[in-house]
Amino acid sequence: MIKEIISYFFKRAGRSLLLVGAGLIFAITLGSLINPEAIAQFKAKTPIWRQIFFAESIGFALPGPRYIIYPVLVKLQDFGLDLGVIIALITGHVLIEPATFMIETGFFGIKFPLKRLLIAYIITFLAGIITFGLGL
Repeated sequence: MIKEIISYFFKRAGRSLLLVGAGLIFAITLGSLINPEAIAQFKAKTPIWRQIFFAESIGFALPGPRYIIYPVLVKLQDFGLDLGVIIALITGHVLIEPATFMIETGFFGIKFPLKRLLIAYIITFLAGIITFGLGL
C-alpha cells in the first residue's frame, strides 16, 4: 500500500514539475522576445487608463495557469511598465479567463458570465488605477 502511494506521488509530482518547467521555459523565452523600445513607445503614447484597460483585457483573454505570465510580467516591469498595469493584468487573469467564461456560460447561461465580466472589468480597472495613484 505504501509503495503504491509513493509511486503515485512521484509519478504525479514528476508530471506536474514537467508541465510547470515547460510553462516557465515558454514564459522566459517569450519574455526575452519583448522589445524595450516598443514598451517605451507604448508608455509614451498611451495614457495610463488605457494601458490598464489593455492589461486587464489581455489578462482576461490569457489561457492557462498564472505562473506562466510571471516571468513576462517581471520583464515588463524591468522595462518600466507601471505596477498598476501589471496588477491589472494579474487581477484580470485571476478574475476571468476564457475557460471559466465558457464553463459559466454552459452552467448559468450567457447573462451570468457577461455580468461577471463587467464587474471584473470595473474591479480590475480600479485596482490598477489605485495602484498607479499610490505610486507603488
